[in-house]
Amino acid sequence: MTFMLVKLLPISLFVFAAFPSTSNYQLNSYGFGSGGAANSTTSNYALEGITGEISGVSASTTTYTVKPGFIETQQAHVPKVAAFDNGSSAYYNKLHFVIDQQSNPSDALYAVSISTDNFGSDIRYVKNDLTVGSTLSLTDYQTYSTWGGAGGAIITGLTPDTTYYLRIKATQGKYTESGYGPTASATTANPHLSFSVSTNSLSLGTLLAGSVVDAPSTVDVTFDTNAASGGDIYINGKNTGLYSAVAVSTITSATGDLSALSRGFGAQVTATGATSGTLIKVSPYNGASNNIGLTDTTIRRIITASGPIVGGTGSIIVKAKSASDDVAANDYTETITLLASASF
Repeated sequence: MTFMLVKLLPISLFVFAAFPSTSNYQLNSYGFGSGGAANSTTSNYALEGITGEISGVSASTTTYTVKPGFIETQQAHVPKVAAFDNGSSAYYNKLHFVIDQQSNPSDALYAVSISTDNFGSDIRYVKNDLTVGSTLSLTDYQTYSTWGGAGGAIITGLTPDTTYYLRIKATQGKYTESGYGPTASATTANPHLSFSVSTNSLSLGTLLAGSVVDAPSTVDVTFDTNAASGGDIYINGKNTGLYSAVAVSTITSATGDLSALSRGFGAQVTATGATSGTLIKVSPYNGASNNIGLTDTTIRRIITASGPIVGGTGSIIVKAKSASDDVAANDYTETITLLASASF
């Protein structure tokens, strides 16, 4: 009789639990933390690690991204751009922005990224001095209040007539940096200066010795510029006064009160105004009554603005006075030139 010896091997039984699910949701995987220290740090680096958490693919749409794991739950809220504009179409080398904190705490820090091609190949950053640079440093992460709070801040050093794109991310302590929020865009304006001069009649008529005569109409100007440092309007005269070729004589232009001077010719700014910004009369053309400023061959500033001007206007009157010893003639004339410039 033949006997066979059979050795029974131990059998291991593996049990796999089904992933938790309902008719609406299913948890694709889950893990258990290893316990112990949550993170380790040095003076330069911090590392947080955990075992057992899934490393699956993030779920995302064009609007949202959901990432799995414990660390993702620590992230700061993703901020938004509350406003991004060029200051009512006036800024040609800068843009204004405001951060929407999305309920982040007051000690949260924000980094601002800027681009001219919607973050294709051009990805730059707003530095802590509000200039634009190619690198992002820790010092460029600033609080909401440092970035101007509800009033926002102004990015400088930009290119005119260019569309810029802006996005913002947040962090609040270690391991919390969010992704970038939605992108906003704004376009810088072109630098511009607009200036015009008009009048009806500047004929002084007959000059009676000892009497101050005003021109029947003012010289009216319009002035408009988005120059950051404003601009100026200038005046000068070809003949340095009223000149007669027939009499070969000049009633010389002067600065002062014609009521007291024996003779003279000059200009006075009677009014200035603007829809936005301020135009200022410049001495000696800012006098009242019969006070005038001279109009000689030197180009002199007569009206000025220290910042951008929208809808600027000004009125200038010319006045003259002759003396009893001035030679009579009917061709006393002066050619007045008005110029404008802007400080971009």
